[in-house]
Amino acid sequence: MYGLHLTGVTGTGLLPASAADAARPRIVIRHARQDPEPECMGTARAVLGLPAGRQLLLSRGEGTATFTGPRLSDDELVHPYLGAVASVFSRWGGREVFHAGAFVFGGLAWAVVGGREAGKSTLLAALAAREVPVLADDLVVTDGHQAFCGPRTIDLRQLAPGATAPVTPVRDASRWRLALPPLPGAVPIGGWIYLCWRAEVGMHAVPASRSLARLAVRRSWPALPSDLQVLLALSARPAWDLGRPADWTRMDHSVDLMLQTLQAAILPQASGRPQASGRKSSSPASAHALRKPATSRAATAAESR
Repeated sequence: MYGLHLTGVTGTGLLPASAADAARPRIVIRHARQDPEPECMGTARAVLGLPAGRQLLLSRGEGTATFTGPRLSDDELVHPYLGAVASVFSRWGGREVFHAGAFVFGGLAWAVVGGREAGKSTLLAALAAREVPVLADDLVVTDGHQAFCGPRTIDLRQLAPGATAPVTPVRDASRWRLALPPLPGAVPIGGWIYLCWRAEVGMHAVPASRSLARLAVRRSWPALPSDLQVLLALSARPAWDLGRPADWTRMDHSVDLMLQTLQAAILPQASGRPQASGRKSSSPASAHALRKPATSRAATAAESR
């Protein structure tokens, strides 16, 4: 998950299959009962406060993540709590982590960035309804070249009117969980889509300088060091503002505009980096997503966090 090899997680099929890759950091997930410790964030050890009196103790040298306090259910552990483990260990390992979602289109991963209740999970659920692969719901972890697959789930605050997608209540019935199909462990990163609420649907290019400023402030654990060259490379990738009203009836228009914009920006023979182009992608998956009848109003749901 997120480019990490996790052990000690049992009873769930919502994690991506672990690839046989010796380069993946190996982390042991443990549970323990012990007295609370002072919270801290360092380059080798971290103690994070969690709800309900829990703490998360992370040791870089030992490769362990220890949850203390009341034992978490498998549903809670997979999401959101393993995200905290992945974000810290990924930052320790030199990767960048952003509070964002991601989907795959034209063979590339596109990050969907926004604040809390910006509609990230809503948009991802609408894409899933069109059979567009969703790579991650809540975190985008990248080494500067590829984005890593997250848990195979989208957690939603509420279902859209008339929703028919199969979902399961989780997290004390505070969320509806939509299961996602398997995906490869990592996908080359394409670019960025910044979400905002607007009176009308519109999508506009964002210059690299502005994208860099946004990415810099949206890094997880900004007190930990980052590689400026990686941030510069990430900000140089195509980026857009996607504005849309908070209106279920405009969701299909928003998705259509976004996918059409991306398709026009991807070269037919993907070389690993999209470029501005008027030529259409020849990817069958991309074409299918654009041709597929609009179904997002029946299958999408409100933002998860």
